[in-house]
Amino acid sequence: MDWPPAAEAFYLDTSSCRPVFQGDIFADVPFTKAKGGANADSEPTLEVERRHVATVLHPCDMYSGQGRNLNRVQSIAVVKEADLTIPEDWGGALSVCPLPDLLGDGEMWIADLARITNVDRSFLKVDRRVRCLSEIGWAIFRQRLAVAATRGMANLDDLVAVGAVTWRETEMAEQWCLQGKSITSFHDWLDQPDPNLSGFSRRKALERGMEESVKTSMEAALES
Repeated sequence: MDWPPAAEAFYLDTSSCRPVFQGDIFADVPFTKAKGGANADSEPTLEVERRHVATVLHPCDMYSGQGRNLNRVQSIAVVKEADLTIPEDWGGALSVCPLPDLLGDGEMWIADLARITNVDRSFLKVDRRVRCLSEIGWAIFRQRLAVAATRGMANLDDLVAVGAVTWRETEMAEQWCLQGKSITSFHDWLDQPDPNLSGFSRRKALERGMEESVKTSMEAALES
């Protein structure tokens, strides 16, 4: 894979039915930053700018109720155009994640993982979502988060493997909602025991690697 990766490998087609997910890029979201006071005892001045942002938290921390409810408080990082501070070989650029051709104009953007704040979920509307990351793009995003926080490098293949169950569940949720069904009904269905899956709930079967069997069960449910 090239570095930085090409946009074709890094993004998915954006669908309004896809649940909000880690690394999603949104436009026109308020980003709050504090300006220091005259001394440590004074209150900071808060400034709010409308920016492109990326969601930072892992999906397990973004949602409650086993994926049913997007939590009210969400962490976001500033997204901006790359500038001359990013060397050509990206050496030393340890706190950013590349976002190639983010707006379809050939320009490189970055998620600045050193500039993070919180925002209400109401600002993360799918009609403001600019991009969704691909499976490999999501792994790279998590890899860069690890570099930013620890200066340690996680193996990309390991990150894909660790995230596989979460990724497949999100794919299935999107397919379910594309049929006009609610995200709540998907998770209700996923939590039900299935006699064809040794009596496990479909969620538990998915966690145990029975992906194809769960998909077959879902296809039957959608056709019924």
